[in-house]
Amino acid sequence: MSSPIVNIQKGIIRKLLIHFHQKASHNRRTCILTQLLKQNIIDCFSTKDTNVHCLDVGCGDMIIAESINESLPNTIWQCIDIHPLPEGLENNAKWKKYKTFDGSYIPFADKSFDVITFCDVLHHAGENTPVLLTEAARTGKIVLIKDHFEYSYYSRLMLKMMDIVGNWAYGINIPERYFTKKRFSKLCEGAGLEIIDMNNHIQLYEHLPIVRTILSPKWQFIAVLKAVN
Repeated sequence: MSSPIVNIQKGIIRKLLIHFHQKASHNRRTCILTQLLKQNIIDCFSTKDTNVHCLDVGCGDMIIAESINESLPNTIWQCIDIHPLPEGLENNAKWKKYKTFDGSYIPFADKSFDVITFCDVLHHAGENTPVLLTEAARTGKIVLIKDHFEYSYYSRLMLKMMDIVGNWAYGINIPERYFTKKRFSKLCEGAGLEIIDMNNHIQLYEHLPIVRTILSPKWQFIAVLKAVN
């Protein structure tokens, strides 16, 4: 999303939204999610385990993968997203772990990874969501999903507004609907993934007094899933 390889759309409104989002939310949100996802990895794998292979699907600027790796050096990361790598970045050491994919099929062999992460990605995937989840079950052992639950028209509207602020300026599609708990469970089951833990009370906006009163923490969740195949 906030990636140097995303084709940022032109226009003063889009540029203002990017500036506002970066300053008000992005850095703090990234820090909170990094800590939560890192703890999930620690809970699933011992810090003494070497070479815990991880894949971040829809990685954006790769900051979450890099931040987790800094504090968990036993993790080895690959990152994929739909955006092609611009000319000149292919020789940049940071982007050596990046690979472009088609948004559906994960371009790695079966059980290549111990951990696969999706951080606010699946609600943008639309009809590709079942394929992506099935691919995650095929290529990974543990799948960590950070995403949103909607409970009513109000929560859906507020989530859309959040997406407009965070993603519209980058040309990322805004979904018509978000996951319900029932639909998410069915999608996971159909993909061969078992939900083994769920945190659906994540406060990302404590530092924004007005925002935190209108956005419920229960709209944000992290699910820990295990491939059953």
